[in-house]
Amino acid sequence: MIDSDWLSNLKKFDRERFDSLKHLNSENRKELAAIYSFNLELANIAWNTSEAELGYLKLRWWENCINDMNRENLFGDNEYLLILSKLVAEEKLLKSDLLRLIKAREFDCSKKPFANHEQQIKYIGDTSQNLLFMGLSCLTEFNDYSLRKNLSEYFGLSLGLARFILAAGSLCQNKCYSLFLPRYSDYSTYFECKLSDHIIERISCDIDFIFNLIEMGDKELQNKGLKKKSLFVLNTVRNSLPILKEIKNSPQLIFRTKHKLSFKHKFIDKINEFVT
Repeated sequence: MIDSDWLSNLKKFDRERFDSLKHLNSENRKELAAIYSFNLELANIAWNTSEAELGYLKLRWWENCINDMNRENLFGDNEYLLILSKLVAEEKLLKSDLLRLIKAREFDCSKKPFANHEQQIKYIGDTSQNLLFMGLSCLTEFNDYSLRKNLSEYFGLSLGLARFILAAGSLCQNKCYSLFLPRYSDYSTYFECKLSDHIIERISCDIDFIFNLIEMGDKELQNKGLKKKSLFVLNTVRNSLPILKEIKNSPQLIFRTKHKLSFKHKFIDKINEFVT
């Protein structure tokens, strides 16, 4: 079991990634958990600061920490940062990938919508996809760079897209932007928990893209002979597929506040099928 105190927040706020590590050996669990905990630390900056400039300052502090990572006693007894430092020293991690993650979090602090769909995809590439790539870099089964790169794209990018869709309800309630929407007026509709044709089309396209990415990932995995316990790290997104199918059929479900559909929702939807 992973039982270190510094992992409690990861378990609470990023349960899917936390659970994906349980089949790894103790050393690998802590290595990947350290990467994910670092990401959580960065992601929380935007939520815990009211002004963008203050968030940028905190990110610059983290940037300096990563750049100075080789200095002794820099992190004191902070276990997950010591693990990251060790991974960099062993060349399992690159500072550039950690810095890329920090740079991406500037967008969170800006509290602005994506300028276009390409910017949204790049953001997910710099966060979710980048995270999975760093995680796979710690596992000997994924020592082939091209395999690691492809799998992180297929399963990391799909997870990031899925999370944007699944978090839409909570983000909407907090007046936070989520998916890129084609027209600025669509955001007003979105913040009223309503749908426009553009919103529905955007959600539908992204869900189709998610399933397409996973299909390509499964083809990549064929005949690779990877151990099942390692595949759990890749399969985090699969937990989201049932609800994504429901949302594709009923886009209004993006505004629910719970991660999964309640039994009540499922029951009422089933009744509506019979009635209509």
